[in-house]
Amino acid sequence: MKKLIASHTHNMYLKPGEVLVTRTPMLISTVLGSCVAVTIYSASSGFGAICHAMLPENGRQGADLRYVDTALRHIFDKLTENHVGNDLVIKLFGGAQVLAVGEHTSSKRTIGEQNIAKAEEVLASFGLTISARDTGGLRGRKLFFCTRSGDVFMRRMRQGKHLFNEDIIQ
Repeated sequence: MKKLIASHTHNMYLKPGEVLVTRTPMLISTVLGSCVAVTIYSASSGFGAICHAMLPENGRQGADLRYVDTALRHIFDKLTENHVGNDLVIKLFGGAQVLAVGEHTSSKRTIGEQNIAKAEEVLASFGLTISARDTGGLRGRKLFFCTRSGDVFMRRMRQGKHLFNEDIIQ
């Protein structure tokens, strides 16, 4: 991981409620619990985008990027404005239930589950297909999104410890 970070001249940490859209090669990191991140990459145009959304639905109250629907609409608008090609690779991460709060029932979805469902719904409404994902579960994730290649390196946190399991999501 140190080599990956050192190989990038531009590194950025994406905070909850933020979106980054760029053509500059960079390494973007973020940490997810019940939040979701969607990465979008186009090799032909060098376009990379990522959002870190906290809640599923904005309710049409402005352009608040903390919400899945608003953040994905913002990215889609940027794709359209920049005439990005049809070679998009979309990946979805997060939506874990990291806190034990109340009982979980099939009739009441957790915030993480609602975030995942909203991301799937919004992407489908734009005609976009998710090519890779790591969602749900009980453990948070740390992501490293490389806008140069579209690769996402993921560390899954172990419950109750500061240790990680590492994966590459291609």
